[in-house]
Amino acid sequence: MDCENDLFEQIVLKYQNLVYTVCLNILKNPHDAENTAQETFLSAFLDISQKSKDINNLKSWLCRIAVNKSVDLKRKSDKIIKNEESFELSEFEIKDNADVENQIENTERRDKLNIIISNIPVQYANAIKAFYFEQMSVKEIACYYKLPEKTIETHLYRAKKLIKERWGENDY
Repeated sequence: MDCENDLFEQIVLKYQNLVYTVCLNILKNPHDAENTAQETFLSAFLDISQKSKDINNLKSWLCRIAVNKSVDLKRKSDKIIKNEESFELSEFEIKDNADVENQIENTERRDKLNIIISNIPVQYANAIKAFYFEQMSVKEIACYYKLPEKTIETHLYRAKKLIKERWGENDY
């Protein structure tokens, strides 16, 4: 038995990188690949004692076990994800259509506003973001940017004007 363990330890050391790589290529997740590689060697160890000790091509046999275990895990994962997606979808369908439409509209508005803000001059965008998104006062913004308060007020005024003008444009 001790001789078998030493032999198997040598097999693991020789093929561990290969088996891990096979699992990782299929699963695309290092943690799952590591677990599956361990399962592969465990199965091989248990199976090798039942089969004749003369396995013609040990490398391909280990790879085949790794592929089968990885594919099985991937199928299980895909099935779980599909079940979760269908559950989330059914939750989504239960909500009132008006709520869903409002959420979509709000998301579209927010995206449009972010695009517009990203396309106005930086000093105006910074003033708008600080004032409306970070809830800073004009005085705080002025201190932060080391500018007079009147300049910040002008930046806010001009930013709002640009946003209003661009809001109606269809290219956003």
